[in-house]
Amino acid sequence: MADEIKSHLNERQWKAVSTTEGPLLVIAGPGSGKTRVIEYRVLHLIEKGVIPGQILLLTFTRKAAQEMLSRAAAHDERAGHVHGGTFHSFSYKLVGEFRKQLGFPGSLTVLDEGDAEEALQKLVVRLELGVGDTAFPKKRTLRAILSEATNKDKTIFEILEHSYEHLLPHAKAIARLEEAYAVYKREAGYLDFDDLLLLAVKLLRDKEVARVVGSRYRYVMVDEYQDTNRLQGEIAYLLAHAHANIMVVGDDAQSIYGFRGAFHENIMEFPKLFPGCVTVLLEENYRSTQRILNLGNAILETMPKKFKKTLVAARGEAGTTPHMAYFGDTEEEAHWIRSHIQFLEKKGMPLSRQAVLFRSSYISIPLQAELTKHGIPYEVFGGLKFYEMAHVKDVLAYLKILANPRDELSWSRVLLLIPGVGLKTADTIWNHVKRENGAASNLEWGNYPNGVRALVETLHLAAEESKPIQDRFDVLLSYYTPVLKQKFDDWPSRKNDLEVLREIAGYYNDLHSFLADCAIEPPERRQKRKEHALTLSTIHSAKGLEWDSVCLLGAIDGVLPSKMAFDSEEELEEEQRLLYVAVTRAKNDLALSFHLEGGRGGFSLHRLSRFLEEEEVFAALEHRDYSERRAREQAVWNDGTDGVYEEDEVEY
Repeated sequence: MADEIKSHLNERQWKAVSTTEGPLLVIAGPGSGKTRVIEYRVLHLIEKGVIPGQILLLTFTRKAAQEMLSRAAAHDERAGHVHGGTFHSFSYKLVGEFRKQLGFPGSLTVLDEGDAEEALQKLVVRLELGVGDTAFPKKRTLRAILSEATNKDKTIFEILEHSYEHLLPHAKAIARLEEAYAVYKREAGYLDFDDLLLLAVKLLRDKEVARVVGSRYRYVMVDEYQDTNRLQGEIAYLLAHAHANIMVVGDDAQSIYGFRGAFHENIMEFPKLFPGCVTVLLEENYRSTQRILNLGNAILETMPKKFKKTLVAARGEAGTTPHMAYFGDTEEEAHWIRSHIQFLEKKGMPLSRQAVLFRSSYISIPLQAELTKHGIPYEVFGGLKFYEMAHVKDVLAYLKILANPRDELSWSRVLLLIPGVGLKTADTIWNHVKRENGAASNLEWGNYPNGVRALVETLHLAAEESKPIQDRFDVLLSYYTPVLKQKFDDWPSRKNDLEVLREIAGYYNDLHSFLADCAIEPPERRQKRKEHALTLSTIHSAKGLEWDSVCLLGAIDGVLPSKMAFDSEEELEEEQRLLYVAVTRAKNDLALSFHLEGGRGGFSLHRLSRFLEEEEVFAALEHRDYSERRAREQAVWNDGTDGVYEEDEVEY
């Protein structure tokens, strides 16, 4: 059996599989076959005589554990008896088994996220927190703050100072809520997801519990170790520190979930926690061409904290050099990317094997409009489409009224944003507007809240068609900003979104064209994944996936890296890892795009991402300037496809 397993693995994969005793750190580069390593290591342990029930596999999703163990069980059915699951499911079983030691009488109830939010809201009312204060955070934000504090082992003040600076005036109240929430849960026998990890750590710190559990699981394996938070890292350590038979698999260069509490230092410090640790580097890549990997390697070289590795293509082919495409503005950029996608499709690469990746969803809006205009099917992954976000829909509703004063849905939306206006009042006002053929200026103002008159006056001021779209937008944004601050706890980031929307609107000469391009097919009509659709995805959602062709949209300083990371060395390092993850998703074709012109109001120049300005990274790219090729977009290609021009021949 060992020889058969070995025949399916390369030399380093086999070393990771066959090193079964003592601590083992497997640094698995992208596309290096880490899933196969875990699968065959389970088989090898069983073949050596290890009882399947003594093997514990911890993953981040149930699906991942089931996939790896079912693949192993296809070779040997005994692998189906290996204990596998997520950190949270393991912790729940552990807490249930030892609940008496924790002082919990009777059964325990786990709160899902919705239940946890409702519990917090009850306590806010009970404690009379934020009474009369419309700026007090909503229940979802409160839950996010408390969860982040738990997972990052930080105080409420530290979390607010770092991520919610505008909520610092409420720090004492939120800290009081945190204490009350802990008491409330204990008295009611409730546990939320964070409690499961906290209590598992508490139990495993107990010598007797650690002895029992440690003898039960003689071999521990952890997948995606770079994504563990502090508590999960401690659980892994406590499970295995006695016998030290632990293998963790991950890639420090792909640690990109710090916003979820992932602690990059877990994987970096593993050799220190387990002296004598064997480290295996999986550097042979079965996905990408060597020239794409050359770019990945150049990015790796510029990373400050890393396990040194060099990716080598198993395919043994150089491939085409990734190219850096430069454009004057977002319109040129969107046109070219759409054309590039159609060019590759014409050459035989289906849309389903192509992807456009980006740091943040908003940067893809001009491209979404361009794809929709040309009938190119696509699906968006990683958050709501930009125009579906509540604050964007709010502002678009104001603009839609300017374009069509008889738009009932938009009137209803904006009226319900006014304090004191409910469904009944909104219907009454709408009926008046309808009778007056879209006019609302002669309402009996004394019958309605003052905000109704302010809305009507704002719409009247913004309705002047002689004004540029951005000037009309500014009138509405000035009116909406106080609404935004009252409605959303995270209003600063949403305000940035609206500034982006303003910039996009500035590329249009008339309001109707702008709104028409924003009317993209909603995702609920695209939930059934289309077989022949292009993928648009955030980099975070693309991790672990691959496509024949990848275009990284928006290689701009302030986008990637995000400007929100400029003041944090730790966050900048994670942004650099995001770039690495993005470029290593591509198998055959890779393009990165940059547009020069942008900014709120007037004219400003963007800077190329600082990560791409590094000498070795810059040299690994072929640089192409398309900023003066817009005229070629109007050319008719051989088959008459509008706006598709012939590129340099590329072999696939």
